[in-house]
Amino acid sequence: MTTKFFAFRAFGFAFGAAILLASVGCGGNNKSVVSGTVLVDGQPLANGTIQFYPAEGDGQTGASGITDGKYSVNAGVGPMKVVITGTKVVGKIKQYDTQDSPTVDDIRELLPDKYNKKSELTATLQPGANTNVNFDLKSK
Repeated sequence: MTTKFFAFRAFGFAFGAAILLASVGCGGNNKSVVSGTVLVDGQPLANGTIQFYPAEGDGQTGASGITDGKYSVNAGVGPMKVVITGTKVVGKIKQYDTQDSPTVDDIRELLPDKYNKKSELTATLQPGANTNVNFDLKSK
């Protein structure tokens, strides 16, 4: 076997080791994958967003869309403030205040401020998979 062959194999091994170390990380795992369901009055939230913010203000945030009540998002670990929005198209409105203005969807927030603008929702996330981080919200 040639020296080039051994050099190529050594490079491949070193490259693979570097990828493995990068995926594991240094100094511990400080990330989570969060998934769950968002219900409103017992029904899956059709459309919306979910956001996770570190409660102490320092760390990785995460956000995802919600479709048919389901979501999955990468976030940090530890205590999190959770913000959920739910939207619904209620009609059409003019985009501009002109006679020939195109129309756009008139979108309204479905959820009370206590779930978004003034969120009272929290979750404590562990490293790795956090499944069934569910929220059962009330529209009133």
